[in-house]
Parts: sequence; structure tokens; C-alpha cells
Amino acid sequence: MRVGAMNHPAKDVVQEIRWIAEHGFDFIDLTFEPPAADPSLLDVEQIRRELDHYRLGVVAHTAYYLNYAVPFSSVRDACREEFLRALWAAHEVGAAVMTIHFSRPPRFFSEDQIVEWHREVLEPICEQADEWRMQVALEQIPFPHCNQIEIIERLLNAMPSLGFHLDSGHTQLEGKGDLWHDYLERFGSRLCHVHLSENDGTSDQHLPLGAVPHSGIDWPQRIAQLKAIPYDGTITLEVFSPNAEYLLQSRDLLRRWWNE
Repeated sequence: MRVGAMNHPAKDVVQEIRWIAEHGFDFIDLTFEPPAADPSLLDVEQIRRELDHYRLGVVAHTAYYLNYAVPFSSVRDACREEFLRALWAAHEVGAAVMTIHFSRPPRFFSEDQIVEWHREVLEPICEQADEWRMQVALEQIPFPHCNQIEIIERLLNAMPSLGFHLDSGHTQLEGKGDLWHDYLERFGSRLCHVHLSENDGTSDQHLPLGAVPHSGIDWPQRIAQLKAIPYDGTITLEVFSPNAEYLLQSRDLLRRWWNE
């Protein structure tokens, strides 16, 4: 298992790489988001040199707000091009996995239509990823207004090379209780990346592990579930606090639980 942290999209990427490496993480979850991490503006050669210098691994992440499963073909086309640009940058810096989020669907459209829009955008990206020996991972989102888990299952069945990215914070925010166990039971065999954080069930707060009183989350048990799949890949701690000590504490807790 490898533990990582995400760069802040408004901070210099090279400085973020150095901080993450110097604080004992195994990889950076490099999110390609403006203003400071726009893939079309980054010096990918410099980033690759920094990663090599620190022997820091990398996975790639794309903007959560790039909504592509929409009725407008021009928007779908533009989103696909943005994702392909990010995939190229991910390939150039050495990432083997790139995350794209499930796209929040508009109202009044059928599940079949939502699946079709997702496939129209994702399939060409998966094909290019296959050529570069990479994998695209689909991350579920905190959205309670559609049957997301069923749609994701259809997408995974239709696209054999598409991986699944499990976000623990998002599993609490789909309006159906905590779906952590449901997602693992259905898609554990397709799991290729994990995000861990905590929230109080009202929003995606990215709190430290174990920070919410009476949350009912047994973190050692959840880590044991990942190991039982078996999963031994990358886990990003999405703990976003002005005080980095909370991120470092979560790092230490995760490693301790993993080794118990």
C-alpha cells in the first residue's frame, strides 16, 4: 500500500511535490486543475525531473467540476478534449492512473441516456489510456439525485478497461446512508485508487480520519476490508486543512491501521 497527498490547485506544483516528498508520502495525487496546475500550461519535463529526484510516485486527477454527461454535444466534445489533454500530461509525468469523476446528470433524462453520454466521453479516453498502458478510474461523487451506483455498474460492465476509484467521503453523501460497503462489494475487483477523508454527513468536508464524533466509522475495519479484497494500491488522504499536522496525523494512523 502506498500513501499519497494531493497538490493544492492554486499553489506551485513543484513546491507541492517537494513538500509532499519531504513529509514522507509515497506519491502525489496530481490534480490537473487551474489556476496553478492547468495541464496545458505546466512544464511536464520539470515535474518529471522533480518526481524522479525525490523518487516520488504519481497518480493523476482531473477537475471535479468538469461536467460532461450533458445534452450539448459541443460541451461533451470540449470536455473530452480537456480530459485527453490531462491524460497526455499524466502520461508525460509518469502516472499510470488518471481519475475522472462521475458526471452529475441533469434532470428529466433517462438512465440509458446518462450512460450513453458517459460512454461517448470516456471510451475514447480509455482507448488512448490503453495505448499508453495507463488506466482511467471513475470516481463516484457526492450526488443523491440519481441511482449513481447502478449507472457506474453499467459503465464498468460496458468498458472493461475502466477502473473504479472509491472516495470514502463521497459514500456518505448519496442520500442513502453510507455506501462504502456497497461500493466495495460491487466494484472491489475493479478498484484501482482510493481517497480517504471524513465528514459529518452534510457536505464533503475533507476532515482528518477519526475527527467526527459518533460518526460510526470503524477505520481499522475499513482498512481491513480493503486488504481483504485484496487491495494493496494507492490511497490518497484528502485531508484539506490549513494546519498540515492533521494530514500528517492521518498518514500515521493509516499506516498503523494497515500494519495491524
